[in-house]
Amino acid sequence: MNTLLIAGCIGGVTGIVSHLMRNGKVLIFPKKRTRPKGIYLGFLADFFIGAAASVFAVTYLTPTDSNVLRSIIGISILAGMTAENVLLKRELNVEKAKVEGLDRINERLK
Repeated sequence: MNTLLIAGCIGGVTGIVSHLMRNGKVLIFPKKRTRPKGIYLGFLADFFIGAAASVFAVTYLTPTDSNVLRSIIGISILAGMTAENVLLKRELNVEKAKVEGLDRINERLK
């Protein structure tokens, strides 16, 4: 249980560091959205994603007979950064699709 708690905290901190790097050293706080209706989690989303990824990685990648703190920390950091990279790739693909759609519309209007 201690191992998972340590992994979750380290992965969460890694998620927050990634959030700061992506948003120009600005911590975006949670807020309500009106359109579309919902809640924007801000830095908490990155914390939870990094924590969840590191807990899963530590659960499946570390041997049960050894609880070496160094390997837990390393796996947690790598898992947190990997989760953030997956989300960034998805975000980039969505933006690319938007740009391609706008380019097609511009071509039709010419």
